[in-house]
Amino acid sequence: MYEATFTPSAFPHGFRKADFYELLTGRSLKIRSQQGLPDVYELLGRNFAGDYVHVVYRMRERGHMVVFHMRRMTDRERRR
Repeated sequence: MYEATFTPSAFPHGFRKADFYELLTGRSLKIRSQQGLPDVYELLGRNFAGDYVHVVYRMRERGHMVVFHMRRMTDRERRR
């Protein structure tokens, strides 16, 4: 299992740590940052409640992640 640290900027849209872990266990799409940032990834998927969630995180050493943004997906992201 991955270990994650959450910054305060990850929570203003009402999602919780559990939502991130639910995306990891379910079917989700992992892509490199659309901004071209090194070691930054976006995770697109659904939590157990059925919400479409977009997560941005940075990979650190040995599978450690720093999650710094979680929000509801846009319509365009959901079609992807």
